[in-house]
Amino acid sequence: MPVKPITASVGEKGANRADDVRLIQTMLNQAGGAGLKVDGVCGPNTIAAIRKFQSKFIPHPDGRIDPGGTTFHKLAGAAAKLILLPQRSGAGYYSYASADKQYGTEATIAAILDVAGTFRDNRPNLLLGIGDISLAAGGNLPPHVSHKDGRNVDIRPLRTDAKMLGVTFQNSSYSRENTRVLVESLLAHRNVRSILFNDTQIKGVTHWAGHDNHLHVNMHQ
Repeated sequence: MPVKPITASVGEKGANRADDVRLIQTMLNQAGGAGLKVDGVCGPNTIAAIRKFQSKFIPHPDGRIDPGGTTFHKLAGAAAKLILLPQRSGAGYYSYASADKQYGTEATIAAILDVAGTFRDNRPNLLLGIGDISLAAGGNLPPHVSHKDGRNVDIRPLRTDAKMLGVTFQNSSYSRENTRVLVESLLAHRNVRSILFNDTQIKGVTHWAGHDNHLHVNMHQ
């Protein structure tokens, strides 16, 4: 997917126009999980992230990205690697978010497919509900604070009736046992960093406001 160009330099001693800075911040988040706030302000964290990215191919990083320059082209290539979760049901999962919100890094999409396959082997009659991941170009995905770089995935808790519907962990249709197996499958995967979910009777999850009805899975890559 083509990336629109910046209009002027961004970074150390750059013009740092807000729209350009937001684009570079988004691309840095996509390319390497920089974790930058996409606010259009080129502060020390953004410059440090530029230097870190440049250190992969420049002996003495200058912390600056120029339109059409080497750093911009390399960053555009790295940031363009978000791919769409295959939009199909029956392969161990179904999608409950629109396709435009289901773009992830190659490693994140691979992890989803791996876990769905493993879970299907353990619970062949159940499908995982996969929700928001990221937009194709990354960046803000309201109402989420995260989901900016293709490394965060929402997954529904599992139900006792196997219906492809949402459920909270307080609901009578919620299956703690099946959800526990799902969490174990996720945490066993090398790319899964952490899981936010409010049923703390399940080992390995972290309580976080707003996560009664979905698991927020954070990936390493």
